[in-house]
Amino acid sequence: MRIRLADVGIHFTASTRRPWEQDKPVILGLHGGPGIDGSQMRHFLDPQQEWATVVVPDQRGHGRSDRSAPANWTLAQWAEDVRRFVEALGLQDVLLVGTSFGGFVVQRFLASYPGVVRGGVIVGSSPRRASQKEIVERYRDLGGDEAARVMERTLTDPSPENEEDWARVCARFSRLRAPDEVLSRTVRERINTPEVNEHFMATFGDLDLRADLATVRDQMLVMVGAKDPLTPPEVAAEIEQHSGAEVTFQLIEGASHQVLWDQPERSDQLLREFAASLDLPVVEP
Repeated sequence: MRIRLADVGIHFTASTRRPWEQDKPVILGLHGGPGIDGSQMRHFLDPQQEWATVVVPDQRGHGRSDRSAPANWTLAQWAEDVRRFVEALGLQDVLLVGTSFGGFVVQRFLASYPGVVRGGVIVGSSPRRASQKEIVERYRDLGGDEAARVMERTLTDPSPENEEDWARVCARFSRLRAPDEVLSRTVRERINTPEVNEHFMATFGDLDLRADLATVRDQMLVMVGAKDPLTPPEVAAEIEQHSGAEVTFQLIEGASHQVLWDQPERSDQLLREFAASLDLPVVEP
């Protein structure tokens, strides 16, 4: 499906043809990246279709949505797009779930638009970028010197060539659970927009959402993998330290960066419990 939001057309999928008419919570999933479409996020959120309507857009600049212009590839714009998307579709009882890059968008959205959704879930993300040294050393521990060198090059120069090397050498450390056939095909066939990643990464080192978090009033659930090489748990925990709202922090054992994939049953349990704590109509499994 597709919807027009001001200057861009946004492609999205939903687990039902009319998500705005369902008597179930809505999980609005924001994919990671930037520079990849929402297909992987859709696969990760398959289990939640049992109790929620799952809606996943390709964010501006990604996938089958309009590219827009580089000046609009910002957290502020992506967050505004979420607000317009929710309002245009008339979505109610929304649980906003963002993984990795999508978690940054969730944090900026909650700080900018209080009360639009019922709560936010931040998976494998943090309020600021972890230090380059810490990330590189984590990859060295996981994959040796080659992985460390490739990660360091990607962090300092996010060119398409270095991103390709990262996908070849380092991507496998983002998850502990082996991909199934569907996930492998999804990764092969997804639409990549490396120019968006390169644009975002050029200023990623300056990212700091801690002041934004102080203004948040909607409840949050933070989930981070104990073996996450990109998001050290102690950095993710700063969301709780700086938030102006109630935060439930969960360290997920047996998970790397892709928490929803590595630990689907634990993730589903936590999402259900969080939705129920917000008085959303959740059916028990």
